[in-house]
Amino acid sequence: MSRDANRKLVSMQHILEALGKRMRQLRAKQGFSQEAFADHCGLHRVAIGLIEQGKRVPSLRTLVIIAFGFKVSVAELVEGVDKGLKHPPKPKPRGRL
Repeated sequence: MSRDANRKLVSMQHILEALGKRMRQLRAKQGFSQEAFADHCGLHRVAIGLIEQGKRVPSLRTLVIIAFGFKVSVAELVEGVDKGLKHPPKPKPRGRL
């Protein structure tokens, strides 16, 4: 694996773990267990658990559902998850414009 690819994976993992931490904080603040929050949102408890552990990349749709469940905006949900990154993930190259 190239150094650049490894750096991208580390950056993405950091973001996923920070998102999971943010979700656990919001869930605790609002008094939800993982199972109760999943039921509240209409998502599976295992899915919530995997997202909180940084082991699943949630879709935009899932992020919207989770944010709605916490009664926050998506921006508030992901606030600060990129904090501490030295290099932002680079976008994939596209064709010429």
